[in-house]
Amino acid sequence: MRTLFLISIFCIGIVQFACSQDNNLPETKERELVWKDEFNYANREELLKVWESQNGPSGHILCSRWPENIEVGSGTVRLVNRKESRGGQDWTSASMWTRKDFRYGYFECRYRYASETGTNNSFWLMTRSSASEPSTGKRFEIDINEGHYPNEVNTNIHNWSDITVNTDGKKTHPSFHKTFQFDQTDFSKDFHTFGLEWNEQELIYYLDGKEIRRAKNEFCHSPAPVLLSLAIITWAGEVSDEIDGTYMEIDYVKIFNK
Repeated sequence: MRTLFLISIFCIGIVQFACSQDNNLPETKERELVWKDEFNYANREELLKVWESQNGPSGHILCSRWPENIEVGSGTVRLVNRKESRGGQDWTSASMWTRKDFRYGYFECRYRYASETGTNNSFWLMTRSSASEPSTGKRFEIDINEGHYPNEVNTNIHNWSDITVNTDGKKTHPSFHKTFQFDQTDFSKDFHTFGLEWNEQELIYYLDGKEIRRAKNEFCHSPAPVLLSLAIITWAGEVSDEIDGTYMEIDYVKIFNK
C-alpha cells in the first residue's frame, strides 16, 4: 500500500448490486488449491513461522506497525489499531506478508474492514524490496483491494521500476487506479471475499465472486509475496480517536492454479 501521489489513470465506479458473502469464483471448482491459510494457529508465534511482520515506523502513513498488533484466535487473525505513541508515531497497527512468493493464479482473501473512517484495509501483492530488477516485466504492486470504511473498494496497479523526479523534486511512477463504492454495503459488518485472477495476459478483480475490473497485464510477471495490511491514513476519511481498538479481521487466504 503506497500513497497515490502518482502518474495515474483514475476512475470511480458507483456500483449498486448487493454483495453475496459466500459466492466464490465458480472457476475455483476446476482449479487446484496450491496454498491456503485458514489461520488456525494457537498463537502469534506459530503464525509468524508462515508470515513475516513489519516491526517499525511507517513514514508515509500515520501509524507504525508491529507484531504485537497481530492477534490470533478462533480461526481468524486480527490486525489491530491502537492509539499509542511508538516508533515516533501516534498510532500503531499491523502489516504482514507471506514468507513464500507466488507467481500467477487466482488469489482470494475473505476479510472484513476496521469499523472507522481513516483506515486502509489491504490485500495485495508486491515484489520484494530486496529483490533485484526482474528480467521480465517490472517491479510492481497489485492492490487487490485497499478498502476504506464503510463501502469503498480500491484496486491499483503500480509500476515501481520507472520512477521519475518532477521539476518540484517529487517522485512519481506509473499507476493505474480504479475505485468502487457499494452504497448498500458496510464491509466492516460481514466478511467478504476479494479476488484476483493474475495471469500472463490479464489482471481480473473480483468481489464476492463477481468480476469488477479487468486490465491488461503489462509488467507484473515476477514472483511476489501476499500482503495483508491495516493502516491509518488521511485520504480514507476522518482520523479520530474512535479508531482505537478497531481491527481488520481475516478469515482465510487461498491461492488456486489451473
